[in-house]
Amino acid sequence: MKPAQALTLVRRLAREHRLAVTELPRRGKGSHRIYALADSTGAEVGRFGLMSPSSKDLSWTALGALEEGLAHLFGDKWTEKRR
Repeated sequence: MKPAQALTLVRRLAREHRLAVTELPRRGKGSHRIYALADSTGAEVGRFGLMSPSSKDLSWTALGALEEGLAHLFGDKWTEKRR
């Protein structure tokens, strides 16, 4: 899965769970970007990082970390269920 595909998937699931995804300015280094998920009250409920869109797929460790980091919001193995 490419970083852009992962971000699209997170945004789609966030909409389904009534959450907003925003990029945190000046939080990442270089091509890395940090995103926050907020509920309807504006409280941050999750945070994740991705590399800016590139043609390379995410490594299995990066994809696993993303999946594990947002499992409390979207459920276990949420990346496998939604491909």
